[in-house]
Amino acid sequence: MENLTNADVFFFISSVGFIIIWVLALVFAFYLISAIKTFSRIIAKIEQNIDTVGDITRELLGEVKDSMIFRFLFGKKKRTKSK
Repeated sequence: MENLTNADVFFFISSVGFIIIWVLALVFAFYLISAIKTFSRIIAKIEQNIDTVGDITRELLGEVKDSMIFRFLFGKKKRTKSK
């Protein structure tokens, strides 16, 4: 009779543990899906504005290259004559 009681306790504890693990897995899945949706929205916004960002970056890079400090630190590029 004692073996039957031990088996019942074991199955009860393992059932509760199984339920707890599944609840934690569902909570993790919920947060993972939420994070993926947020990431997807961010990527969509970036894709919409990528041309504008590229143009602004090119303009900023040109302004930095034309600045006196940049020319002082790195000098002007010497153009070589092609033969």
